[in-house]
Amino acid sequence: MNLAKISDVIKASPAIQVQSKMTLLQRRAWNVLLANAYNELPNQDIHSVSMVELSAKLGFGDGNQEYLKEVLRSLRSCEVEWNLLNKDKKQVWGVASLLASAEIENGICTYGFAPHLRRQLYNPRIYAKLNLRLQNQFSSKYALVLWEVCFDYFDTDRDQGETPFISLEIFKELMGLEKDEYPLFKELNRNVIKPAIKEINDLTNYHVEVEQKRVGRRIAELKFRITRVKHIPVQESLFPDIENLPLVAIELLQAGIDRKIALKIASAEWDFIRPEKLPPLGTYPDFLTYIAEKVEMSLAGAAVKNRAGYIVEAIRENYQDPEVQKTRAQRAEKAKEKQLAELEEEYNVKCKNLLRQAVHANPELVDAAAERIQSYIVRQRLIEHSSPIEAYQKGGMVTAEINAILAAEFCQDLIAPVQTAYEDEKEKILAESTRYL
Repeated sequence: MNLAKISDVIKASPAIQVQSKMTLLQRRAWNVLLANAYNELPNQDIHSVSMVELSAKLGFGDGNQEYLKEVLRSLRSCEVEWNLLNKDKKQVWGVASLLASAEIENGICTYGFAPHLRRQLYNPRIYAKLNLRLQNQFSSKYALVLWEVCFDYFDTDRDQGETPFISLEIFKELMGLEKDEYPLFKELNRNVIKPAIKEINDLTNYHVEVEQKRVGRRIAELKFRITRVKHIPVQESLFPDIENLPLVAIELLQAGIDRKIALKIASAEWDFIRPEKLPPLGTYPDFLTYIAEKVEMSLAGAAVKNRAGYIVEAIRENYQDPEVQKTRAQRAEKAKEKQLAELEEEYNVKCKNLLRQAVHANPELVDAAAERIQSYIVRQRLIEHSSPIEAYQKGGMVTAEINAILAAEFCQDLIAPVQTAYEDEKEKILAESTRYL
């Protein structure tokens, strides 16, 4: 398998929910080896990868073979217990070494997993897909482990997810901590939980937050929520030879135009069009949209034999096709509606996250907001719970009503920057001239 082409590791939940004293580097290396072997796990015992590729995926550059040997040696001696959270109810507890064996010959590393562990690692029914490039950005093993655990419960359809409540004892096992490490919660929170959450929120396009549950006066359990904040895929470039060219040139190259001509048109832009054929000012939002329309015309024209030549002439002479323009305008309107809906969804997610943080810092805000509820139905729902904060944490109608009151009356300053940015972006979308797609 060519590891250089692999950007993600498919990791079964039991393999994410492990107890181990793995270091950050060990966990990263294990993920890379698993990604390389994943498709072979059902039928092969031994897998192979070049040391150059392994080094590159771990961000070592040319790397140091002695250092990589030490990493492999440490994985061989590292014991792991899996499925601590029992997400897959059919799985059982187990223990094994991270690697059963490894061998290096002529720059090729061959390795294998213990039989029991191999069955856990390949589990298409219940897994998380983790980005390998992203894992190299984490500087804390706690952040990487927490990221894996949270993403294991991420629902791609809803762009959010949450773990079950995790006891502090199990949480420490997941983090690779000893039972007597950080005996006080405030120490665990200060040294492990808060830094890990901050690193995830700073480095990824996801927002993680924690909810605490008390038993008596002691914090005993934790739940983590994860929400996608920005829809920016992290992926390798499919066209490295053209990625630095102007967008107009890329559009033309992909339509079959000669590279020199494409660059000439991209450089000249509107000056490439015959002066008497220039479209009225404001007809198109930019030159790229104008180009895209002419490219689409070349596909719509049944009599077009020389597509590249047609496109160049259509650009120079400003060919018109009312049907193509109508279709593109309809698509542009649908795209604008989708853009506005996505913007509103992102705004709502950000507001909810900010309000949750405010409530976490000051739970009395919920009590104050609950007193302002006017709706009879919501008030009835509220009294079904032992306290306003319990009702708030359940989600649903009560949470929505309290959030609305918090945003309007108690947390205006907190929400204001997000609301201003939302209104500005919405105004830009509405004011933008119709963009053909």
